[in-house]
Amino acid sequence: MTVRLQSADASVIAPYAVPAFLRLERNLTAAKFELMKFTPAKRILDDALASGRLPPGGQVIESSSGTFALALSILCSLYGLKLTLVTGPVSEIVRWRLENLGATLHIVEASRNCEGGIQQARLEVLHRLLADNPTAFWPQQYTNPLNAASYREIAQDYLDRGRRVDTIVGTVGSGGSLFGFARLLRLANPNLKVVAVDHNRSVVFGAEARRITRMCRETFEQILAMGAGIPMGNVEHGACDEVHWVPVPRMVQKVHSFHRKTGLLVGPSSGAALTVAEWYARNEPDREVLTILPDHGVRYVETMFDPHWLDTWAQDIREAATAPIEIERLGDVAPQWCRLKWCRRSFEEMAGRPQAPRPAGYQP
Repeated sequence: MTVRLQSADASVIAPYAVPAFLRLERNLTAAKFELMKFTPAKRILDDALASGRLPPGGQVIESSSGTFALALSILCSLYGLKLTLVTGPVSEIVRWRLENLGATLHIVEASRNCEGGIQQARLEVLHRLLADNPTAFWPQQYTNPLNAASYREIAQDYLDRGRRVDTIVGTVGSGGSLFGFARLLRLANPNLKVVAVDHNRSVVFGAEARRITRMCRETFEQILAMGAGIPMGNVEHGACDEVHWVPVPRMVQKVHSFHRKTGLLVGPSSGAALTVAEWYARNEPDREVLTILPDHGVRYVETMFDPHWLDTWAQDIREAATAPIEIERLGDVAPQWCRLKWCRRSFEEMAGRPQAPRPAGYQP
């Protein structure tokens, strides 16, 4: 049975739309989201409905396997819209939630012959669906400027509480949250340090996927919640002061220790952000650090919180590094946790080559 709510009552939406600001250490605060991508999904759909590009009861088609997919499913159910999602393999609990909310799923398996991996393979299916449904609305989360703009009010609310931010730490997927926060916070503090956190297999900052551990390679699609196999138009490379590549074993280690400490169940993106944010808070005690915790842990009950899955990778997790190695160039990115001073330079300046073209159809 599919549950249909007739209206998007504010009391229903509020838990998703507003993060809790948690004081974790003396100089470390976390913006803890229940479902972070709800914020841009709502902004994008509201804008499309208001402009008429998406008619009442209309069709939405998007590529997403994660929190944006769930956010769209909730909102389309609330708004009475039809939703088709092109996803990669998803856990049983995620699949149940998406379909229970009324979404139609097109599940795409990874393609070894597809440059850009599963994300590019999903986009190819999405384009075919759009061709068959020319009146459908495509949110384009990867390059839609409303993605980043949607976080402005949340960042402003934090400043309005009288809080200072010297360093912001966030994981990078589509690029919306970190750079949406940073854009507003840097107006208040031009010296704001922006620290981006990436997955070792991701191409977002030009790292070489050949030099990663087996665990990072084999679990990338199982726990894909950060990083990307294709360029993302909302990523502002020139806004970054530093970039960290955090391997999966360290993410898992941090998620479990955070749960023991706080009782909060978060996902791997949050584990990566916490890893780096706690390191900065310890090493720069006079700076106020804000980090973004984007994901709940429930979608990982079949992986990161499953005893058998954990046993498979027990040695990797035990041996995870607890501090980064500092590197000087992208070619030095190693399988362990790495840190590179990006110094607000462009992708081309750092990588020595132009950034790869965006996927067909993705125009900012």
